[in-house]
Amino acid sequence: MASTTNSAPDLERQPLLNNQANNTDARSHIPSAFARHPGTPEQERRQASVQRCWRVGVLALVVVLLGFLILAVYDLFTDQLGGPRYGHLNGSCDHIEPISPAEFEERQTNLSRILVDLKATAYIAEPGSNLKYFTNIHWSQSERPFLFIVQAKHDKTNQVLTKTTIVSPAFEASRARQMLLPGSSISIRTWEEGGSAYKVVREVLESPWAGPDDGSNDHNDDVKPKPEDTQHIYVDPDMRQFVSHGLSDALESSTRKVTIADRAVSLLRMQKTSHEVEILRCVAQTTVNVIRAIKEDIKVGIHESKVQSLLTEAYLQAGLEYEDGNSLVLFGKDAALPHGGGNDTQLEKGMMVLIDTGARLHGYISDITRTFWVKRGDNKEMNDELDKVWEIVKQAQNASLQAIRPRASCSSVDKAARTVITDAGYGARFTHRLGHGLGLDGHEEPYLNGGNSGTELLPGMVVTNEPGIYVEGDYGIRLEDVVLVTHTGYEILSGHLAESQYEL
Repeated sequence: MASTTNSAPDLERQPLLNNQANNTDARSHIPSAFARHPGTPEQERRQASVQRCWRVGVLALVVVLLGFLILAVYDLFTDQLGGPRYGHLNGSCDHIEPISPAEFEERQTNLSRILVDLKATAYIAEPGSNLKYFTNIHWSQSERPFLFIVQAKHDKTNQVLTKTTIVSPAFEASRARQMLLPGSSISIRTWEEGGSAYKVVREVLESPWAGPDDGSNDHNDDVKPKPEDTQHIYVDPDMRQFVSHGLSDALESSTRKVTIADRAVSLLRMQKTSHEVEILRCVAQTTVNVIRAIKEDIKVGIHESKVQSLLTEAYLQAGLEYEDGNSLVLFGKDAALPHGGGNDTQLEKGMMVLIDTGARLHGYISDITRTFWVKRGDNKEMNDELDKVWEIVKQAQNASLQAIRPRASCSSVDKAARTVITDAGYGARFTHRLGHGLGLDGHEEPYLNGGNSGTELLPGMVVTNEPGIYVEGDYGIRLEDVVLVTHTGYEILSGHLAESQYEL
């Protein structure tokens, strides 16, 4: 039987096939710009141009997406390797403990011993670095007196007794209590708005008191001052004038006198303990490492403000306390002003870079300066001048280091550096003192200047050594390190000095 499968018409497909065969003008679903159909040469050129535009657009989109992908992978990769570019600074001083409550109590006891030795009955301070030193209380000054009182006396066994009191505005008392260290023996007395803080201070000083080991009563003649003895009340040297006048008016009498604290009190802060030195050593060396780290990212074309942001980033990684922009970053002639603010100058070939920077660790501050080349210029004469001056400053720093030893006067150390610079013909260009003390304040006693012949260096003092030469309109070069006075000479707390104009 013959098959009819191939010969039978497909009645369902037939209309569609007929329609496609007969309608040669049917529209395609492809956009006309891409449709491949005969046209004039001009139409062909337009079509080719449109196609090229589409290809370029798609390619640009792919590149952008690929860039985002690469950045994401890079971030992930660097995170896995330990963090951002300054990650090697992480935890630089994590092993250094802050000052303990027991150390603050010891400081108060040491102050009491000095008061007793000097026959003073009390010491009074207001908010500032000395209050922080003795109590760790950080309090802002205002028109309302907030006062710290240390009273001292001997008991019948000749032991020194200490009583500490805070006189606070009444509405601030709760906040003040929150700032007391655990186990603190400080008591708080208050004064009301419209009342007198100085009257409360007088009440504190006139109230009988005995320490836990006094072993005596209030009638013990060995404890109470004799009527004919003048009681000396010391006020902190940094106290504001209106506060010291208020205390004088309220306290002075025929048997009581208010005076500026003896210099022996200031020596407590000037001579650092081993723990303070440990903190200062770590923050100084970490600051040097921060400068070294960001130096690798300082290139010709960078602006001073960008270097500031690099410092902030590096200090953040190191875990130090730092205020953004709190450094001197000076290029070229900007550095001719020792404390110049900079002009956000863009770094060019032939400009030296000066960075003067510091951060805090547990309240103690560092202060380091480095001046260095990034790229020498085409002017050989200026290059040679800058190299020569840098070496002179380096020699001056070395000479003053050799002058640092116990009992050396501050003026003699300054003179050692100044002599080198003067002999080289740049004496008039060294316009500031050689250095200053360093601790809770960035500038504190002792001060290394030519007029300070009465202050001797003592073991435990920490000072900066920062000679410089400045030629206005051209350049400024300074090198600064942190130095500890030891029993036999000195220690460079910042590690070691800059080795050259390139090696920091």
